[in-house]
Formats: sequence, structure tokens, C-alpha cells
Amino acid sequence: MNKPIIKKEPYKQGLLDGLCGFYSIINSFHYLDSKYGQDRAEKLMREMLSINPNLFHKYYAEGTYLENVTKILQKVTQKEKKFKFEVIFEDDFFDDHYEYFACLNEHINEKKVAIISFGPPWHHWSVVTKIDCRTEKIYLFDSADAKNYMNFDEFSLKRRKNTIQLYTHETIIIKHK
Repeated sequence: MNKPIIKKEPYKQGLLDGLCGFYSIINSFHYLDSKYGQDRAEKLMREMLSINPNLFHKYYAEGTYLENVTKILQKVTQKEKKFKFEVIFEDDFFDDHYEYFACLNEHINEKKVAIISFGPPWHHWSVVTKIDCRTEKIYLFDSADAKNYMNFDEFSLKRRKNTIQLYTHETIIIKHK
């Protein structure tokens, strides 16, 4: 049975902050659970920020790394029991970004999304909701002003001019039970 199409908008982060890791968690929950509204999102943001309040200024200015995001996810999924997470591809090496997207596609469905990490030039965490290998597009539920989808050829595994580098080892699957 297909999920009904519900038009949602992701919660947006501020232009100058580095809180995309936090927003990727909130937007994953928001995308997967139709009842995850603004009140719950605001409460979750407060809870996440209270996990390491002394580091908030650092997260705000510099962003978050895989270790921070997984630590935060460990804490919030203890309370938000509807959700589980798993870091995949930690030790995998891909020949190219096409192979990565094809493998990632096997992990995404109506109850699972992926949080992925971009490197230069963007340095950003985003939520992938769908991958279409036929049209070579990834669909995002993003906290910044990214497009709803991006073409495969906008990415690479290595730092290259005019592409966004993917940090494949920082791929997190969020599952709604």
C-alpha cells in the first residue's frame, strides 16, 4: 500500500548557523511521521541543544560531525522510541557516486530516510527521501535552500571543481517503526 502524498515543507535553518545536523534529525522525524509537528520539533531542538549545552556555541558556528550527530541521535531515540538509526557504509569504499547512490537506494523506502553529509564546497547535512537511479536524481528534504532534488552529476566522491563532495562514511539511516 502506498503512503498518501502529503505536501510538507522541511523546517529551515538560519542562513548563518551550522545547525544543519540538528535540522537533519528533526526533518527526518518530521518527514517520516505525519504527526511530527512544529511543537514536537521545537521540543526536540531544545532537547538536542541541552545534551551538550557548553558546546552549543561551537555547533552553531562550526557545525556538527558524525560523532556529534550519532551521540545526539542515541539520546533522542531513547525518548523518541518510534525511531531507530543506523550508520551504514562506515567501512565501505565506492568506485564512484553512482555506485554509492545505487547502494543507498536499497536502504530508503516509505519508512526510512537517509541523512547524508556533504563536503566541500558546501559542508552540510541533508535528508534524502528518495533516489531515482533511472533519472539519476536524489530527492532532498533539506533545511537550507537546496533544491527538492539534485542530479547525480552534481556530486563526486573526491573534491572536484563544480561538484559537491560526498562523505559516504557519514551516512545515517533513520527508520520509523
